[in-house]
Amino acid sequence: MPLKQFSVKGFKNFRQEIVLENMGDICVIHGENNIGKSNVLEAMRLFFSLNDWDCQREFKIDGLEALKRLEYLQNNGFKINEMFTFGRHDPIEMSITLACQKEPEVTLELSLQNDDDSGLRFNFNLTNSSQNETQNTCLNHFLKKQFALIGVDRQINETETETEKERCIVPQSLLLQLYDIKDSPEPAIFEKWELFVSTLQKFEDVLGEGEFIAVFERQSNRANLMFQPKIKPKRRIPIEILGSGIQQVIALIARLLVSDADFIAIEEPELNLRYTLQLRLRDILSEIVKSKVGPQQIFLTSHSPAFEYGEHFYAMIATDEGPIIEHRPIKQAPFFTKHNLD
Repeated sequence: MPLKQFSVKGFKNFRQEIVLENMGDICVIHGENNIGKSNVLEAMRLFFSLNDWDCQREFKIDGLEALKRLEYLQNNGFKINEMFTFGRHDPIEMSITLACQKEPEVTLELSLQNDDDSGLRFNFNLTNSSQNETQNTCLNHFLKKQFALIGVDRQINETETETEKERCIVPQSLLLQLYDIKDSPEPAIFEKWELFVSTLQKFEDVLGEGEFIAVFERQSNRANLMFQPKIKPKRRIPIEILGSGIQQVIALIARLLVSDADFIAIEEPELNLRYTLQLRLRDILSEIVKSKVGPQQIFLTSHSPAFEYGEHFYAMIATDEGPIIEHRPIKQAPFFTKHNLD
């Protein structure tokens, strides 16, 4: 059950409504630096952080319960004084429309009001839905979905521990997760490892023929990922010896597959990658999202047209009333990102 539309207003620099419509498997947002592309992904993460509708048509939360929600948001990296549009008291208004099979759409609306007198209030509303059993099943299924955001630091949702914030492209926590899915007795989890290995075989022209293996060192209680070439004499090459670009791609693919999130957002996947590697990464993202073991939808912010997939992209443009997003044909992407200058 994919997302069909997402809208947000009143969040950070969004003074007017931002709308992502006709959303596909991979959605790419282009725009200038400091215009608010990352804020769109943060708004989506905020929505899913409060995704506990309990199938009620409409309800409000304030008082003590609102304070608990506030503490929860702060523990998840949201700063309330930075969430609302600066200098204004407009509420944050968000909505997500679900595409239910053979049924009318279901729209979930959420607003947050920050009043000086009454504090933070949450309003939830379910629209465009009748008492339809199939739609309720669709909604219940959606309420179990998770959202993850991979930032430019390549950490996921700020959940890395302080010890993992050392400058390591593929951190130990991620290597341990890879080893766990490789050794999992659950077929659905082991399939993630198989997909991880198969996608990395697309880099044979860079690494040569071979495959990646996950190993665990009992003495040090540390996991590692190694590339084992087919040529003789066989040797195992630790991942930290590989080039930084390949390591970055490996870390990104690993995070997509070890995560349990159904919807994953990635900030600027092209960072430090040659254009040909960007194109290859796009093909891998497409393969992952079409598989049954990866995330259902992927959302990207980017300055490169290499990640275009589908029939359109989202152009974020500055106006006097704040940024807006326009739905544009895919062929316009190189002109919008100015990759056609030569």
